[in-house]
Amino acid sequence: MQEILSLLQKLDLSPTASKVYLALLELGKATADKIAKRAATYKANTYDALGRLSEFGLVTVIYEENKKFFIPTNPEKLPQILQEKQEGEIKRSEELKKDLQKIMPQLKAKYQSVKEKELFEIYRGRKAYKSILNEIVKESPKHWKGFGNFQVQQFFPIEFQRWFKQVHIQLFSNKSEEVVKRIKEAKKITSAEVIFLPKEVYMPIVWVVFGSNVLIIIYEPDIIILRIKSQQVVKTFSNQFNYLWKKYK
Repeated sequence: MQEILSLLQKLDLSPTASKVYLALLELGKATADKIAKRAATYKANTYDALGRLSEFGLVTVIYEENKKFFIPTNPEKLPQILQEKQEGEIKRSEELKKDLQKIMPQLKAKYQSVKEKELFEIYRGRKAYKSILNEIVKESPKHWKGFGNFQVQQFFPIEFQRWFKQVHIQLFSNKSEEVVKRIKEAKKITSAEVIFLPKEVYMPIVWVVFGSNVLIIIYEPDIIILRIKSQQVVKTFSNQFNYLWKKYK
């Protein structure tokens, strides 16, 4: 019984309306008094619930001997209610999307007017990491260079194809079967150069220069990303990387 009540409430029926509908299905035809007793609720609440059920088309009314009786309609209407609920949510989502597009220029203008020129942000989790990369690729970065084992290809194999299609990858990496496999997959999408480091140089924490950002990423046990957007920091890391790359290549 509780499972049925819970499911009905997911269709936007109130707890009382759900109990009233079940009570009415059991009674078949009844007055509001009998329904209230079967549903164990107040008569006033029962009338409100019956009104709601009537809006959903789940109850109808007849009069016999000057008495008002309520009759449940076929439960097969419930899937139709679900469909209408889904269509309504889609419509609301589209309307919200349009409203956001209208106000986005104003929000961006406010953000640009107050934001710091340099950003130092910390994020946690896979979704946050994905959100950062989605934002950065809009800047059309040309390079992903630094120290790492192509973990980004491992964590986001599908998104990787879109993010790195026009990005040249240069990494110092640890050589292993898994890393070699990731490199092969990466090279199907974009150009990638690798210099392998000794096994002793283990890299659970990596850093890369990506566009106008330096990303310091911890992959284990949870993803934590430090994003630094600073011309001075990016230039420093880039210069150090370029020197080492030229020296060891």
